[in-house]
Amino acid sequence: MSPKSPVVLIVFDGCRPDGLAQARTPHADSLWQRGAYTWRAQSVTPSYTLPTHNTMFRSVAPAKHGVVENTFNPTASAYPSILDAAHAAGLHTAMFYSWEELRDLAAPGSLEISLLRAARPGENVDAILAAAAAETIVQERPDLTFLYMQQSDIAGHEAGWMSRPYLDAIEAMDRALGVLLDRLEAARLRERTTFLLLADHGGNGRTHYGDAPEDTIIPWIICGPAIKRGHALQGPVHLADTATTIARVLDLTPPAEWDGQPVREAFHD
Repeated sequence: MSPKSPVVLIVFDGCRPDGLAQARTPHADSLWQRGAYTWRAQSVTPSYTLPTHNTMFRSVAPAKHGVVENTFNPTASAYPSILDAAHAAGLHTAMFYSWEELRDLAAPGSLEISLLRAARPGENVDAILAAAAAETIVQERPDLTFLYMQQSDIAGHEAGWMSRPYLDAIEAMDRALGVLLDRLEAARLRERTTFLLLADHGGNGRTHYGDAPEDTIIPWIICGPAIKRGHALQGPVHLADTATTIARVLDLTPPAEWDGQPVREAFHD
């Protein structure tokens, strides 16, 4: 099976919409300007990183998948992730990440390419992973690639959300995104690829564990051949809609267990 457009899912961990707006982010800007977007997408509570990612990938709320803190709950396996669904359909999958707890987003055997690269002091792990993902996409042509970036979440905890170090971290992630986009552009793959860029949660003060809007409102941007250009989404978008939207791009039938809906407004047809 060959999808209409390969998908690259990019997560800026802890990136608030107003943080993305205040930081200098020319590469993220190029995606929303060429695609469909909202600055009011809704995440979940608790807004820990692992519960939010499981909702993003498994298309159900934490009350169903059972991951309510940053420890995996095996009951979540009852809900296939988008990586599982893609693999079951014969598509090629890849994942690049720096936080090991995300390993359970795919069932054993659902990933063909997987690179965990934990951050080391003084290095830009997001740029390392973005470069690795770019080369893999060019050389291996996976149908679905997940790239996780962490710097804004780390800076938020250390210096505070919306602090100067936090905005600097968003800008560093955007530069890493530029490495990916430029490599795909050079390989003439960018225009045929669908990119979905979002955050898993926001934050306020130095935390993101509650239900305040600063914790749960996230940016959600999709850009690709079948996507409207420069379109501000008017309808609601929920984190659980991410997997179903990717499934639509990949021509997959969403698993019956999923609750999310594809963001149809983003598409030309």
